[in-house]
Amino acid sequence: MSRLDSLKQHTVVVADSGDIESIREFQPQDCTTNPSLILKAATMPQYQKLFEQAIAWGKEQGKKQGSADLEALICRRLALLFGCELLKIVPGYVSTEVDASLSFDKEASIATARQIIEWYEALGYSRGRILIKMASTWAGIQAATVLEREGIHCNLTLLFSFAQAVACAEAGVTLI
Repeated sequence: MSRLDSLKQHTVVVADSGDIESIREFQPQDCTTNPSLILKAATMPQYQKLFEQAIAWGKEQGKKQGSADLEALICRRLALLFGCELLKIVPGYVSTEVDASLSFDKEASIATARQIIEWYEALGYSRGRILIKMASTWAGIQAATVLEREGIHCNLTLLFSFAQAVACAEAGVTLI
């Protein structure tokens, strides 16, 4: 028995990667990603298709909406496309991150999380398998509290103090 198989007997294995093939190989229960991991994976030849899809989609959105923040929209869509691929592999949750630049903006974090969930649902994935990952700042904790009440599950990252941990626990939000 491998060490990974032994570990799986005692805990839930959550992979933090954008490399779809390594997720397929190691078969974790859940998967979380972040923008730097997605960017690294997007440069790999086997994932070029996802990168191209995100850009094509973004260009179309730019024509429709004239989006001033097209780059952020494309990056968000790329993370979603990777998340969809990961949902095909892992039996549990896939976490998709709200951009860290929104860490201190409760309303923008909420709006972005809702948009991510809408996109997943439009592609046929249940919100019950998606975790929205955001910073555990005060604004992030408040945003996660609102989202959890709406049935949008969140996990918080970048914990800086015990007070933040207590606030997360009181809000009923998962810390990863």
